[in-house]
Amino acid sequence: MEKVLTAVFVLFLVTSSYAAEPLDAFPLDVNGKSRHVIVLPKVVDESRFRVELIPGRSEIADCNLRSFSAPLQREVLPGWGYPYYVLSDLSSTMDTRKVCAPGTETRRFITVRGDGLLLPYNSNLPLVVYLPKGVQLKYRVWRADKNFSDAKSK
Repeated sequence: MEKVLTAVFVLFLVTSSYAAEPLDAFPLDVNGKSRHVIVLPKVVDESRFRVELIPGRSEIADCNLRSFSAPLQREVLPGWGYPYYVLSDLSSTMDTRKVCAPGTETRRFITVRGDGLLLPYNSNLPLVVYLPKGVQLKYRVWRADKNFSDAKSK
C-alpha cells in the first residue's frame, strides 16, 4: 500500500509540473500588457492559411484616415518553446489632413499598422498576443487558392 501511495505521489508531482493545457503555461500579463488568445480550428492543409492580427483601439475620430504604429515582437516561452507575441506601446500617425465638416466625428476602430502582423496558421497551439491596456485584438484568416499560376519568362 505504501508503494502505491508513493507512486501516486510521484506521478502527481511529475504531472503537476507540466501545464494541463498549453494556455496554462502563458502568464496573464507580461510587463503590464494583457493576454489575448485566439484558438484556431483545425483545417485540412494549414500551409494554405495565414492569420492577420488587427490590433487597434476604438476612438472618436473625424473624417481623416488614421492609424497607429507599433512593432510586434515574437517571443518564446522559456522552458516550453511556445511562441507568443508582444505589441509595443502605440504611437499615433496621421495619414491624411483633410478639412472635415463640423459634427462628423464618429467612434470607429483605428488599427495598428506594422510589420509582422501576418502569421502562420497553427491550430495545435493557442495564438497568444500581449497588448497594452485599452488595445483590442481583432483578426482574420487568409486562405490561398489551391491552384498555382505559371509565371511567364520574358
